[in-house]
Amino acid sequence: MLEIPQHFSEKVNPDIAVDQVAYKDTAPKIAVMKNTKGGTFYLVDRATGSAVFAGDMKGPVWDETNRCEVFHLDFSAVQTCGEYEIQTETGRSYPVTIAKDPLQKLTNAMIKALYFQRCGCALTKPFAGAYTHEACHNTPAYLLTDPSVVVQDVSGGWHDAGDYGKYITPANQTVFNMLYAYELFPAGVSDNLNIPETGNGVPDILNEARYELEFMLKMQNDEGGVYHKVTTEQFAGNVMPDEDEHTIQALSPVTVTATGGFAAAMAAASRVYRPFDNTFADKCLKAAKKAFAYGMEHYKEHKEFHNVAPCVTGVYGDSCCLDEMYWGAAELYRTTHEPYYQEQFRLFFNMDFDKTAFGAYYQGGHGSLCYCLCEDADPALRQQVLHEIVRGADTALQIAQDNAYMVALRPETKTQESDYYWGSNAVLTNRLANMISAAILTKTTKYDQAIADSVSYLCGRNYISKCYVTGFGTDGVRHPHHRPSMFDGIDAPVPGLIAGGANDRPGQRPKNSEGWPSAACYIDWEWNWTTNEVAIYWNSSCFYVTGYLRALQKK
Repeated sequence: MLEIPQHFSEKVNPDIAVDQVAYKDTAPKIAVMKNTKGGTFYLVDRATGSAVFAGDMKGPVWDETNRCEVFHLDFSAVQTCGEYEIQTETGRSYPVTIAKDPLQKLTNAMIKALYFQRCGCALTKPFAGAYTHEACHNTPAYLLTDPSVVVQDVSGGWHDAGDYGKYITPANQTVFNMLYAYELFPAGVSDNLNIPETGNGVPDILNEARYELEFMLKMQNDEGGVYHKVTTEQFAGNVMPDEDEHTIQALSPVTVTATGGFAAAMAAASRVYRPFDNTFADKCLKAAKKAFAYGMEHYKEHKEFHNVAPCVTGVYGDSCCLDEMYWGAAELYRTTHEPYYQEQFRLFFNMDFDKTAFGAYYQGGHGSLCYCLCEDADPALRQQVLHEIVRGADTALQIAQDNAYMVALRPETKTQESDYYWGSNAVLTNRLANMISAAILTKTTKYDQAIADSVSYLCGRNYISKCYVTGFGTDGVRHPHHRPSMFDGIDAPVPGLIAGGANDRPGQRPKNSEGWPSAACYIDWEWNWTTNEVAIYWNSSCFYVTGYLRALQKK
């Protein structure tokens, strides 16, 4: 029987960073501890109070990001599901869960969080629980550059982030994550979510994505172009969405970035929804072709979007539209098999932009994955594209392997800034998405542990022991920059939202944080949007990754 020394402290010590969601029973299980000189640690069963494992801390390991030494506490030998804690000489950890399906609740909550972002409809108690509100933002919208143009119905879709605007470029990525998660690893993302459409014969991840797609279709004009966004002229005040005092809705002009990504998202939707609804699939494909044609006519004259007065809401400006058009060509070729679209894909592949990046601004990785999945892709071109994917994935793998907290985020060096800037948690998950592409396309497992380790970073195994998802973890996000969570009168925030994460950039890092390590530049405060805002595309990139891991773990 293992005996814990009597001098071991009983105080909770957040310096012991653990995955606060759960560890897979048969997978590696490691905690990371700072401010220690090493020694023996014990894993204790919380139900019995008995130690079930003892091990020696491994290290020290130099943490370049935060300029300190840490130790690794490996308890992989324990495979019995249950609730535990780590005990060391200087204190005990937050609770540690070992489970067979550790990512189930987390993944489902992050997908369902999009339901809580629905605009234009009431959120009712059977589906929303305590987080209800009435319908919102159902008034017509006028075009900022030509007020005589009024679109009567731009209802539906999701509020993008902590504000109540609806923006097409992040919507395109969010839809991508949902459709491809369902296509590539449905076992990880296909649970019922208790939303109004549950039980209609369509997986709920697709039910929720369609709510956004139906709105997006309303944002296409007669020429095929897609309006960049629809918002009220000003950001909402300190109110719930149905109480937004800024009632005038304004359409920002068409952009090729919005249009090219829209073409891609709609082409993918046509393919994915075909087995469920032919009419909807046809509608999506028609819209995709029309949008791509508009993009081909106008991409050479594309300019970065800027707000048009009097609108002052989020911008999502993007100076390069080539990656969106590249993705659009790939999706239309994969869906239609028409040679024209492969020719356009080849045209854009030979242009200069990142072919592996994922995100609202960088969508080359979307197009590269799509093309490599085409059954009739040109073998030589496919090999070139795959080479780009693998090169990016191998770089990300090395970043993770060099990191003391085992996360694929780069530290600051003499020649580059760190990866800890606005939305750093999405910087991470978008990088992991390319690793998933490489894993799937090359049928290798070499990236999987690094992906899992980076998810553990998001779940609390990080420098500040913060679980970055609302509703999860002993020390989870409690005060996101998210208006419904701030003004609904409920203490706990809407669950399943991932915060942006640490941000060390001047002018954006938390007040009085000079001298803090990069990964410490985070505060859980409602108005600190630079670290604590949420966004649909951040959520979707995260559940894309956890859905992949969950599907692997269920095999």
